[in-house]
Amino acid sequence: MSAKKEKPAKEETKTPAKEKTAEDFGRQMYLESAKALREVGARVILSVGAAILIWIVGELIFVPIAEGLMPVLGYPVPSIISFIIAIALAVIIFTVFIDIRRLTGGIAGVLAYHFGKASGEALTKTYNNYRTALDGIIYVIVVSLAYLLFANYLARIHPAVPAVVLILIVVWAIFALWRSCRAIAAVIGRYTSRWAEELERRVKKK
Repeated sequence: MSAKKEKPAKEETKTPAKEKTAEDFGRQMYLESAKALREVGARVILSVGAAILIWIVGELIFVPIAEGLMPVLGYPVPSIISFIIAIALAVIIFTVFIDIRRLTGGIAGVLAYHFGKASGEALTKTYNNYRTALDGIIYVIVVSLAYLLFANYLARIHPAVPAVVLILIVVWAIFALWRSCRAIAAVIGRYTSRWAEELERRVKKK
């Protein structure tokens, strides 16, 4: 009889430990995510502002000046200037992508903490799904806007370059958005399944 009584006592001590671990994990994720949002958010805004400023200066000042100059080593000066500006924009956009990955991770962590805490679901699964969804959607938006900055400069380098780049972007965007939709569907599926289970329990009680 004494051995049988010890088993429930062990089970009762395990449950609070698990809940405490999940709560600590969620709180730590929230703090790290909030810190990432504070650090990266301003940097992303400044990088995007710098890219737009370079594009404006190039379009309104450098390229018009270059159109009145003689070719250098057989290459039109506007094409050379456009190539240099395109490289500068590519470097800035690349740094923006790195920062956006931390930014989406931070947003996903905050969402996973709040929604996971409210619904009681696993924080890691929620975090991964939110991050996948945000990565796909935000990356597609950023790449599309970046293409608008690059298009004119790429056309001056060679008329076919913007078309090839656009085709590659469309193929990649479809795949990225498909992954995002699957991640969102997984989150919604867990909420609907929990709602259905709760409804089923209420019906059985009646």
